[in-house]
Amino acid sequence: MAKNTFRTQKTVARQKRKSRLIVWVNEVIGLDRLFGENNAWPIRNIDRILWVTFLLILYIGLTHNAERLVRRTQRTKTDIDELRAQYTTLQANFMKGGKQSELIKRMAPLGLTDSQTPPRKLVVPKDY
Repeated sequence: MAKNTFRTQKTVARQKRKSRLIVWVNEVIGLDRLFGENNAWPIRNIDRILWVTFLLILYIGLTHNAERLVRRTQRTKTDIDELRAQYTTLQANFMKGGKQSELIKRMAPLGLTDSQTPPRKLVVPKDY
């Protein structure tokens, strides 16, 4: 029969496996030349650096988009105000042009005048 004994912990130093992204970035950029042979800091934190860079680019893009929308909104408000003023002016001119005194002034060059006598009522007999 087997004898029960305690296992001893084997202390084997595991080497952390490098991801493909880290190896590819190191080959393309050549971080060995920038930071020496043991370029632990940039390689170890490349995922965080890329994430922060992505967030910064996203922030800048959203800021530009918001500013463009604000400018477009201001331009539209200005156009609406101009159209409202133009509508008010045209409506006032139309209402003024429909008055009897204005009509008489416009008909005078044509030789038409306003009748000074009131209209007569025509009576038609029922037998007719």
